[in-house]
Amino acid sequence: MTQSAGTRGRKRSAAAENAVLAAAYDLLATEGLQATTVEAIAQRAKVSKATIYKWWPNRAAVIMSAFLREASNALPYPQQLDMTSIFDRLHRMAGEFHGPIGNMVRALIAEGQSDPEIAQAFREGYVLARRQEGVAIVHAAIAAGLIREADPDVILDMLYAPLYYRLLVGHQPLTAEFVREHVTLALNGLATGRG
Repeated sequence: MTQSAGTRGRKRSAAAENAVLAAAYDLLATEGLQATTVEAIAQRAKVSKATIYKWWPNRAAVIMSAFLREASNALPYPQQLDMTSIFDRLHRMAGEFHGPIGNMVRALIAEGQSDPEIAQAFREGYVLARRQEGVAIVHAAIAAGLIREADPDVILDMLYAPLYYRLLVGHQPLTAEFVREHVTLALNGLATGRG
């Protein structure tokens, strides 16, 4: 498991931490994952490599910290599972997937196929952490009778996998119309028939 920010070495300077994370994110967004090395991050942030390694155990950890800081702000989970909130979230996600976050997700998944540290950091820091939030929302929706009882992981896969498929394969665009039709079909299939 990757160590989160703030768990290594002496207490970090907030300004230096922000500079490192901003530099890493900027490099990811403009130069790509391969160019986002610890050396390049240190140079852009105007800190030493030793400073970065005091606070993050490896390249994957600093990259994921930078990515998560931006992605978490851009894609918050809805507080309930209904047609409007799910459509809004997936529509927003599709929009984010057209920009730097989508490019980063594609690059992180691709790099993770040959770099176990990137794969683990992405899986634990992004996918599994966010799924925990989603599972709680699905449980609440089941308890409220909004959707029928089913495995929350299957429900989350059903809702999100088509967006990732279109992002990674690129055979069709991620449009508002696609998201609306997808959410309607998925939630109609999950409906309890009550109300």
